[in-house]
Amino acid sequence: MDKIKILVADDMEETRMVIKKILNLEDNIFEVVGEASNGEEVLSLIPKIKPDVVLMDINMPILNGLEATEKITNQYPLVIVIMMSVQAENHYLKKAMFHGAKEYIIKPFNYKSLTETIKRTYEKNKERQMQLVKSEQRDRKGKIMSFYSSKKGVGKSVLALNTAVILSKDKNKKILLLDMDVQVGSVTILVNQYNQNTTLNAADTAKLDSYENIEPYLYKYSENLDMFFAYGKTEEGVSTTKDNTRKIMKLLKREYDIIIVDAGTHFNDHTLYLLDDAEKIFFVSTMDIESLKNTKLGMRKMQLLGYDKNKVKLVINRFTTNYGISKKDVEKVFKDGIFATIPEEEKTVTISINKGIPFCETAKYNEKKIGKALEQMCKDLSK
Repeated sequence: MDKIKILVADDMEETRMVIKKILNLEDNIFEVVGEASNGEEVLSLIPKIKPDVVLMDINMPILNGLEATEKITNQYPLVIVIMMSVQAENHYLKKAMFHGAKEYIIKPFNYKSLTETIKRTYEKNKERQMQLVKSEQRDRKGKIMSFYSSKKGVGKSVLALNTAVILSKDKNKKILLLDMDVQVGSVTILVNQYNQNTTLNAADTAKLDSYENIEPYLYKYSENLDMFFAYGKTEEGVSTTKDNTRKIMKLLKREYDIIIVDAGTHFNDHTLYLLDDAEKIFFVSTMDIESLKNTKLGMRKMQLLGYDKNKVKLVINRFTTNYGISKKDVEKVFKDGIFATIPEEEKTVTISINKGIPFCETAKYNEKKIGKALEQMCKDLSK
């Protein structure tokens, strides 16, 4: 077992000497790695000697123990502070805990009370330290890419799903497909997983304070791709709150490199939060006049909301010139251009939907026009 490294902080040299003598009696458990006479010295020593525990006197010159403890809690969250004081009153204990101390010990203390307090406090906080280290190591700062449309039936969910599948083929990337089109919830059908948990299950039953609590509600589609399904209920009052969505997104962004969001088709508070949080928004339309009109109005609204033109990208799905509208006609209307055109291949997509298998899972998907176009779009969005 590694020794518990301790920094002793007290403005009285005699007190520091007594503490060191006590701890040296158990030199197989404790190691005094430094001492300080004020809070500023403590803060300057921590990055150099990396203590596990700081024994901190509450009253010290220059920077007192409470102020130093608060700074340690913010700057070095893995360091455990045990406050020392001659004051036994309750409000001193509350002050110490408020500023971030994990325990409070009253002077004068004897050998047993000091050593047992340190050991007990260290063991109690060891698991928390490990969780913090793991959390820092896996903080991926995930990029959010939202697929949005102002009209149902344009193939938004199919594009979001197959984009996630293609991106997950990079073994160095961890991808999440998050279905937040809560009234429809198409993704569960597209992968033939009708009875999986949903975002609503998580919001209702999980404590939304850690990824570990949310993880059981995710569907592991493949090694590099997880999915979080929407509930797809249209009954009035069935919804998850914006606050729950915010909590879930904050946790998920730390776990994934890219989060593909299948957003709703209405500019409600829920959808707007997801669009605000996105790095890119892919506005999906088809070549029919109604869809193009709605897309134009929707993109104008996004502009009024302050979304930069580099954030909102037009994607034309089921692209064909067989219905009287050419690509040039579309480009005249959408001056910022078309980010991607995904050709119409009705048979490929329909078979994929009916089987519940994304067409980009097939062995030679990139030999088809639709596969090539999607692969190119994925390369472009990753730039």
